[in-house]
Amino acid sequence: MEKGGCAEPPSVEPTTFFDEFANGYDQILRFPWYAWLFARLHTLIVHTIIRPYSPQTVLDVGCGTGFQSFLYAAFGARVVGIDVSPRMVRIAREKAVRFPAERVALLTIPALFPFVRPYNQWIQKHLDGTGPEVCVCPIFEIADARRLPFRDRTFEHVNCCGSTLSLVPEYPQALAEMVRVLKPGGTLFLEAEGRWNGDLFWTLADALTGGRRYGMSWKQARGMLCRPFSAPVTVDYPFEHTSLRLTLFTQRGLQQDLQRFGLKILKNWTIHSLTNLIPSPLLHQQDTPAGIRWLFRILAWAEKNVPLALPGCSLVFVAQKAT
Repeated sequence: MEKGGCAEPPSVEPTTFFDEFANGYDQILRFPWYAWLFARLHTLIVHTIIRPYSPQTVLDVGCGTGFQSFLYAAFGARVVGIDVSPRMVRIAREKAVRFPAERVALLTIPALFPFVRPYNQWIQKHLDGTGPEVCVCPIFEIADARRLPFRDRTFEHVNCCGSTLSLVPEYPQALAEMVRVLKPGGTLFLEAEGRWNGDLFWTLADALTGGRRYGMSWKQARGMLCRPFSAPVTVDYPFEHTSLRLTLFTQRGLQQDLQRFGLKILKNWTIHSLTNLIPSPLLHQQDTPAGIRWLFRILAWAEKNVPLALPGCSLVFVAQKAT
């Protein structure tokens, strides 16, 4: 038992965790936190990858149930999605069968927030109007990001979202593999968990008062501060009766990692910077109190429109392999 009365829950492998979570995974799109995350991610993907580059061959690393795989495919790309969770892959394959007839339904976000509506409307308009008449269903396979079963220079674009990189213990090996399968001049869209954000300070405050909300002991929470400023940290993030080991990156550190593997950084953003003025556990549920939802909508609008490079819970990079 640690200081503050918070016992450390046992850590599980990502495969086991996501297999158990698979059947309800798509429901996270109804939660404020994830509705904002994926509305922002998908909007950025469309405007920074699909529109300017129109990649025809895409690898989606850590595809889950296919959130981004279907997005790229709807715009005409041939997509392969890989994940370590057999149940996630099975659900993605089941959705792929419905993809030709249900493109809009698979790509819209069900949460009813003002920030979701423009994205949903744009997807509806594009796919009902000027989108490709024939889309190729994504292919989904079980595979490990550290050992990608593809030849060198296979894909024009690699997508890696859903905090996949943060879930890989040997993340440099996964980055090296993604660069290996990219064609020269190919692009990478990457989202990973950030170290410096509001949740860090909410976690410290919670640990001092018993760890009831975040479930972390004071020793664990303090450990996130003790590493060098730009270094990543590894934490066991609690989920109910278990925990999941995550690597939390800094913007500078992850940028240096990408450059070390021969990638040029084109653009970068953070997500959940201002919105994280609200503790994230309050937003990881569908029945968030009305007052919290109202405040969240205001913070989401400000986060999108205020031109400040603020620390955030998700770090997002667009990078390009040298030609």
